Formats: sequence, C-alpha cells, structure tokens
Amino acid sequence: MLIPHVTPSPTLLLSASAPPTGAARWKAGAATAMKSLFPHVLLLVGLLLCSRVSAGEKALIDTTRSPHARMYMPDLADVRWNGGLLGERFEVARSTMVPHMWTILSSEKDSHAWHNYLIAAGRIPGKFRGPPFNDGDFLKWLEALVQVYAVTRDPAISDQMDEIIAVVAKAQREDGYLHTQTIIPQRAGEKAKEFADREHFETYNMGHLITTACVHYRVTGKTTLLECARKAADYIERLCRERPQELARNAICPSHYMGVVELYRVTRDPRYLELGRQLIEIRSLVPEKDGSDHNQDRMPFRQMTEAVGHAVRANYLYAGVADVFAENGDRSLYDTLAVLSDNVAGRKLYITGMTGAIYDGASPDGVDHKKHKYIKTIHQAYGRDYQLPNLTAYNETCATIGYGMWIWRMLAVTGDAGYADLFEQTLYNGVLPGISLEGKHYFYVNALKKLHDFKWPMRWSRTREANIPVSFCCPPNVVRIITQMHNYVYALSADTVWVNLYAASTLDTAWLDGSRIKLRQETDYPWSGAVKVVVDAAPSREVTLKLRVPGWLREGATLRVNGSPVAVSVKPGTYLDVKRTWSAGDTVDFTLNFKPELWEANPLVEETVNHVAVKYGPLVYCVESNDLPEGVRLREVVVQSGVEPVFSFRQEQLADTRVGTLTLPALALPSQPWSDQELYRPATRQTPRPFSLKVVPYYAWGNRGDTEMSVWLPAR
Repeated sequence: MLIPHVTPSPTLLLSASAPPTGAARWKAGAATAMKSLFPHVLLLVGLLLCSRVSAGEKALIDTTRSPHARMYMPDLADVRWNGGLLGERFEVARSTMVPHMWTILSSEKDSHAWHNYLIAAGRIPGKFRGPPFNDGDFLKWLEALVQVYAVTRDPAISDQMDEIIAVVAKAQREDGYLHTQTIIPQRAGEKAKEFADREHFETYNMGHLITTACVHYRVTGKTTLLECARKAADYIERLCRERPQELARNAICPSHYMGVVELYRVTRDPRYLELGRQLIEIRSLVPEKDGSDHNQDRMPFRQMTEAVGHAVRANYLYAGVADVFAENGDRSLYDTLAVLSDNVAGRKLYITGMTGAIYDGASPDGVDHKKHKYIKTIHQAYGRDYQLPNLTAYNETCATIGYGMWIWRMLAVTGDAGYADLFEQTLYNGVLPGISLEGKHYFYVNALKKLHDFKWPMRWSRTREANIPVSFCCPPNVVRIITQMHNYVYALSADTVWVNLYAASTLDTAWLDGSRIKLRQETDYPWSGAVKVVVDAAPSREVTLKLRVPGWLREGATLRVNGSPVAVSVKPGTYLDVKRTWSAGDTVDFTLNFKPELWEANPLVEETVNHVAVKYGPLVYCVESNDLPEGVRLREVVVQSGVEPVFSFRQEQLADTRVGTLTLPALALPSQPWSDQELYRPATRQTPRPFSLKVVPYYAWGNRGDTEMSVWLPAR
C-alpha cells in the first residue's frame, strides 16, 4: 500500500503523564472550587464551536480536521440512494431491518436488552438477563436508527430516540460507568464489582455508547446522549490515570478506542485524543499471565507483525489505532498497521473479504521454543497464514464489519485505492450476507461451504436464524452498517471528489470553504460496469473527480466527458483523475469492462487446490443445491475451466429482490454414497455428464431454505 507523507504532531511531544497544556494552564490559575468545572466548560466551548460546523464535520467519521487524513466523508445526510443494489438494501433496512430489530430488542422474551436498561433506570423491577455485551449491541441498533433519521427526518423516530436516550441516561451511573449487568444488582443493594471478569465487555459497551452519541449529536444537534458519552469517557480517563493496568486488561473488543477519538473530533477536548493515545500505550501493562494473542495483548502494539487472535477484537483495535494515527501522525503506529493490513490482505483474507477463519486454535504458533510458555487458546480467530477452511470457516459477521471499519480508515489516511478495493470486497461479499434479503434472518458465522452430510455439531448454525439470543452482536452491527453504506461512496478533499464506490446515488455537499458540489451517479453497478456521473452544480473553479479503477479490473475501461472520448491510461488499483471547471449538465461516462471470471487461490490454501471461484466485478458467486439438476449432488459438481461463463439476470420472488445470476458449463461426476464410518476406499472412474450450472451471488445464498452451498468448486 502507498504510505502517506506525515510530519510529527505536537501531540507526540506530550509525556505519558502530562495533562494537556491548556488544561495545565487553567488549573494553575483557577481556584480549587473551579477545578471540577473545567471539563464541562471545555465541552461547552467545544460544542459552541461545533454549532458552526462546516460540511464534513457532521459526518459518520469526521476527519475534516485530522492532520494526517487524505480525505473526509460528506455529512450523514449528504448522499442519497437512487435505487440499485445498495439502495435496495438500505430501503429494506429502513422499512424492515431497523423496526423489526426493535421488536426483538424490546421483547423481554426474545432479547431482554432493552429491559436491562429499563431495570437499571428504575423504570421496572427485575434482574439482569442476557449476555454482558447486550448493552453495546442495543446501542449499535440505536446508531442505525439515528442514521435512518438523518435521511428521513421522521418525527416519530425523533420521539423514539428521545425516549430511549432518557432511559439510557437514567441507567448510567453518575460517575459515567454504564454496564447494566453490574448496575442492576448494585442499585438493588447487592454486591457487584466493576471489571470482575474481563469478558464482561464493560469498555466495549461504553465505547458503543460514545460512538452512537457522536453520531446522534451530529444528526440532531442534541447533547442528551453526548453528555452520557462524555461522562463515560471521563470515567475511562480516570481509570487510565488511576488504574491503567486494570483498564488495559479489560480492553475486550475495544470499541472505546474509536469512540474516544470520535468524541475528541466532536468536542475538540484534547483530553480525549490523549486518552486514545494512552489506551494504546497501556496495553503493555497487561500482566504476562493475562496477556495472550487471543486479545492481542501478549506484546506491545508496535511489535506486532501479523494479525492474530480473536478477529473482532483485533480489527476493532486496528481501527482505533488508525483513528489515533489520523490525528497525531505517530508513524510507528502507521507502520505497524501497514504491516498488519498487508498480512491480512495477502495471507489471511477470504475471497469474500471475511476474516477470522478458525473456530478454535492456539497461538503463537511455529518453531520458536522460546515462545512455548506464551501459547494460549484462541477462538473465532485469525489462524496461520493461508489457513482458510471453507466447510468449518468461522468468519463472524462482526469481524468482517470490524475489518471494513479498519480498512476504510486506512483508505482515509493514505488515499490508496487498494484499500477501497478491499472495502468494496468486504462490503458486498462479507457484510451483506450477514442478513437475509427480507431483513429478518441472520448469520453469525459465514462458511464458504455447507454440506448436509457434514453432521459435526458446529457451535453456530449454517442456516439463517430469526434470533441469536446468546450472542446478538452481529445482527445490529450489520444493520447499522447497511444503514450507513452511503457514507462511504464519496469522500472529499480540497477541490476534489473521491468516488470510492460505484452505486446509483446523489451527492449534494460542500467543501470546508462552503462551496457546493452536487452530482449523481447513474449506474446499475455491480450488475453493469457502465457508470455515468452527472454534474448538477459545481463551483467556478477547477475540481478533480477521482474515479476508482478497481484492482481486479482486467479488461480495461473507457472514459468520455460530455460524450467525447478521452484518451487516458487506466491503471487498475489507482484513481483516475478527471480535472476541469465543471458546469451544470456536464457528464462523465466511465465504463468498466468486466466480465465473469474464474479465480484461483494460492496453492498454500490447502482446501482450494485445483478449485476455482466465480467472480463478476466485485461480486463473489456460489452454487446452491436448489439450482442443481435433479440427481446431481453438490459434491459431484466440477467446473470446466477455460470456458467463459454467461451472464444473465433472475428476478427473485423472495422479498422481490433482483439478483443477477451466472450460468456456466459444468460436469457432474456421479459417485456412490459414503457411509459415516467409511474414511477411504478405492478410487473409481466415472463418466462425466455435462450440464449448465447456475451460480448466485454469495450475499444472496441461504434465502431459499436449508440448502447446500459452495463458493469453491473443483475444476478440470
């Protein structure tokens, strides 16, 4: 990946223990009675400044003033869908996913997440029930609701958010701590200790509170939830100063890393940026008996050379570190992130953009006997290089979402189109599969192969489920990302619009100087490579459109401006700059010439040797047994390599969703059934039977009942 030029930040000159310079001056000259008011005054000043925000400062992730970011997002309502695949997914999220999930979360029987808040707030009697991370998962859903409100401005949603936030604020302790599993018994007079178990996810829950509050404030201008976020961040900051080792031990799925940096971006209170930096540094304080690759705290962050352990925890950590780098420019953080991202993309990433291949294992692995004492179990984790099983793949949906959040931040600080490619790969093939086409059934794990003959009792279902009560973290996570997808389509920098994703959409936004740009994409991408950008309004100066040339593009592309061909050198994996003074009505036709292709994996990926996968543009395809001819079983299917697939559309009846399918020549190699106790037998030569094989996008599989499926197919 390209490495940006960075300069040292003054933030790096602060010592680990020194307070921010402004705070030190204030404390030196203020009366003792005023000391406790300083954070509140600083917050008020910050919010007054934020009341006169520029475009981009009301974005999902605000990097408008991040010194080491190359681009920033438009505001949360500046991009609208105009149909297309992603627009259709958003509409299902608005009309079905978000309201249906409320019925689950607010049901005492199905979830108890909302009831835990009500009990902690003293609204109803009861005891805590459910997993300890339910607080944070509920807040992910609330973030999705906020995003829907940003686009629709539905007053009923505004009222609903106000009611929910009032309960959350009442449930929170005065000192900022929020974890209903502990607060409920404490308020009932029972003994309950904070951070009694590092697997209780306290900082994870508070991190999602902080992130959701930042988005809510940017959308509504209300500080009700932001006050809760500030209190939570102040609580974490006190822990960082007074009990740093305990805080470091409890950085489990560390959403609070991203949260406190985003809170800094809202309030401009330097304490929160310094807290983000310190959260990385104190990881080295985790005792040897507790540190492990499972939680990425066996060694200091800067010593890491490969992605290891629990993939959700890893990806959240990496995303948070990227946020800190965007603000303070600590090159040692970026250098480690670059090594880790290359390790994942080159050796540990599924073709679907998913991460966290293995159910259970051990790490560190290898021949270094000196590391033997550090070996501990890992779960839902990154495994060895090239360890990418299909039938038993874990690939938790949350891990893939965490990877997408990390990779977008890498794009933001580098401007490297390779990261946009990875984000697109993950979005279409890793995030979208996490929820059904109709928006009510979910995958927790994501296998690349499913066979009914494989009867081993895996921990999680390979069939979509209406509820996952013991671990409802992935459903609200995937719903919030689907409601937020439009924020990633475009980005801005000085006199530049970055087109990171191709999708039917309208951008109506402004640069930091207030000058406006309005344009729209007319395209049926990813079903077609034809993209037309129509300029509706632009400033009277030169503006650059940066059009992403996907790294997977093999057949080239053509460019026309106002109908006239433009001779350009199109290099896959880069941005193509189209610079001019634009007028309303100007058009740019950028046609990506892609067709269906067969892809293969590195031969060190054992399970895919002599196998191929089908891709069309950014989409990965798979075979479902529903589409096989009668008498043909999935394990008998062989693809004829070297024969080009033929593209066609199919209109799905389920949820009235249009899905593009492919057909290609294949062979059926009949075989005798295997018994459960038969491990080996003599090979037999069968006469192949040709047939036409239909494949469907991987994101759409599992919507037609309990079907077999495979992404990778034998080739001959």
